[in-house]
Amino acid sequence: MENVKEIVQQVVKIWRLFKTQQLALTAAMRQDISYDMRNLLSRDYMICLVIKKEMANLYDSLKCCMRDACITRNQQAHSPIVNDDVSMAVKQIVNVHQQIIREYRILLDLIRDTSINAAMLHQHLDQLEKMTEDLSAQSESSQFEVALD
Repeated sequence: MENVKEIVQQVVKIWRLFKTQQLALTAAMRQDISYDMRNLLSRDYMICLVIKKEMANLYDSLKCCMRDACITRNQQAHSPIVNDDVSMAVKQIVNVHQQIIREYRILLDLIRDTSINAAMLHQHLDQLEKMTEDLSAQSESSQFEVALD
C-alpha cells in the first residue's frame, strides 16, 4: 500500500474534525434549547464519540508509518461555540458535519484500491449524512416556531 501515509493523515484530519465537533456540541448543549434539539444534539454527541473512537482504532492499525503522537498533537484550535445564538451554534455544527463528510469522501477515494475494508467508513458516512439532514430539518423547524411567537 503505497499511499498509507496519505491515508493515515486523512484519518488524523477526520479525527480532529470529530474533536472539533465534540467541542461544538458540548457548547451548544449548554445553551437554552428545545427538548427536541437537545435530544438530537445528545444523539449526535454520542455518535461523534463512537465514531471518533473507531477512527482512533483505524489510526492505530495504520500508524506504522507515523509517530504515535500524531493524532493527539495540538492542532490550530477551532473555537467552540461561545455565544448564545442557538441558530449559529447549529449552523456551525452542520458546517463541521459537512467538512467531515468531505474528508470521508477523500479518505474513501484514497483507500479504493487497498486492502482496507471500507464498510465501517461507509457506515460512518451514511450516519453523518443522516445527522446533517436531521439537524438541518430541526434547525429550520425551530426557527419557524420562534418566528411564529
